[in-house]
Amino acid sequence: MAKKEEFALSKRELDVMNVLWEEGKPLIASEIPERKPELSINTVQSVLKKLLQRGFIEVAQIVQSGTVLSRSYSPVITPEEYAVKYVTSEIFPYQKMIVGTGYLSALFDSAENDEELIEELEKFIQQKKSQ
Repeated sequence: MAKKEEFALSKRELDVMNVLWEEGKPLIASEIPERKPELSINTVQSVLKKLLQRGFIEVAQIVQSGTVLSRSYSPVITPEEYAVKYVTSEIFPYQKMIVGTGYLSALFDSAENDEELIEELEKFIQQKKSQ
């Protein structure tokens, strides 16, 4: 079982990761607050350092930014990979407390569009059955 600290991200870490995931290309630290103004450059720099140490991002390249060289960062993990690792490390350890369909029930209770989720799950189940 994975340790909680390995995959759980703080709100600010998720904010920065979401910007990097949404952008789809490497960004330098100063570009992140431009896309998410509630983040200060100091917060971004601190979060980037932590994410780099934890292996969630990497230095993609060194780029010229004005008159200085800057690092650009890109995610090492996709949002889907993060979600799977987060769920398996944060939720599955409590499987003795949540029985059988409890996981699915919680998903449906929090879903915005039940019909769409049901259709996706049906397709997924059919694919798994045909493998």
